[in-house]
Amino acid sequence: MARAGWLMIASVPLVAGVLLLGWRSQPTVPADERAYVATTVAVSGGERAAALQLYAAGQFPGACERFSRAAADNPKSPVWRQDVARCFEAWGRDVLRQNRPEEALLLFRQGLKALPDDPALLKAAGIAAIHGGRPSEALEPLERATATEDDVEVRLLLARLYDQRDQTDLALAHLTALLAREPGHAAARRLLEKIERERRVEAAFSRETTAHFVVKHRAAGGEAVRPVVQALERAWERVGDQLDYHPTERVTIVLYEGVQFHDVTRVHGWVTGLYDGKIRLPLGSGLPSGAALEQLVVHEYAHAAIHELSRGRTPRWLQEGLAQYLEGVRVDPLLRGPGGLTLGGLEALIGDPDPARARVGYDIALWVTEDLVTRGGLASVRTVLMRLGNGDSIAAAMTQVYGMRLAELESQWRNLLGG
Repeated sequence: MARAGWLMIASVPLVAGVLLLGWRSQPTVPADERAYVATTVAVSGGERAAALQLYAAGQFPGACERFSRAAADNPKSPVWRQDVARCFEAWGRDVLRQNRPEEALLLFRQGLKALPDDPALLKAAGIAAIHGGRPSEALEPLERATATEDDVEVRLLLARLYDQRDQTDLALAHLTALLAREPGHAAARRLLEKIERERRVEAAFSRETTAHFVVKHRAAGGEAVRPVVQALERAWERVGDQLDYHPTERVTIVLYEGVQFHDVTRVHGWVTGLYDGKIRLPLGSGLPSGAALEQLVVHEYAHAAIHELSRGRTPRWLQEGLAQYLEGVRVDPLLRGPGGLTLGGLEALIGDPDPARARVGYDIALWVTEDLVTRGGLASVRTVLMRLGNGDSIAAAMTQVYGMRLAELESQWRNLLGG
């Protein structure tokens, strides 16, 4: 397949859902949560009074220790178990906001020892597992949460997780339950329509599992898939070495005929690859040449790695710029940019439906990414991705990593590009 390198790949990252965003918008210790124990239970004894004071001050380690000690002395009291559960929930949420998901998960699990079926703690444990890059560990607590409390956003998150794992029946079960409760839920309806399109097209596909990938393809095309699988494994090594990161779970790749690809993805006709939680390629009956296939696969796998490393929060200009850089595309030395260039404008340019304008966006995205690599190496770009994954804005991440305000960087880029 002939490739222009700059334009033919699109990336639509899977976002874990509304739940993930809500954690960052909450105050460090919500006032109603701090007062929970005091307003629902009468104070009984100095130990509990001391625990309440620590809890209200946000000193969760000491508070949880005291609540746990009191609960151990009153094992049959549901009140004490509530105290312990709420304290570890608040502590875990505070730790999660500090971008320490592994510690947060341990704290939520500690709270679940007191209240094993508490839906708030179960949701929290699932979210912490996703933040920690272990979505498979999120499934069990989130499933238990829906059994206790039918939360539509938890069901949507589970449907997305199962869809990404190619467990279609489970994804559909959650979407069906969600839409039975809220028939007008737009995001659930869109996901349902996407999954149903995939099922129609992929009904007769074969499925192969390798060390790092799940590959789905037409049953008749088994032998032709071998070069793709080999290229995928090489991409896993190459991109992993460059970014010092490997996804924790297998990545799914689906190989289509050209018409099938566009039926499923509904993308622009010029797009020849997509990452939306799965890598999708329209390879048709023939494969690209060796070098072209290698570039195509590296580019798409790079999208998957970038997405996971940043937890789906990388802006598209950086996704596309870095994917091109990792596949080996280099900047046209004669490139000139438009006046008034900003990253916001670049983001819009990349998504322009006009292929010529989109090409300019891809070229500039590569140029900006190459400049960032020149300033601090791929290690610095990786740090930007990690900071984005931890919740920083692109402006905050750039300032922290490169020591300059984003406006200063944009001004330098405009001057260098002749804008």
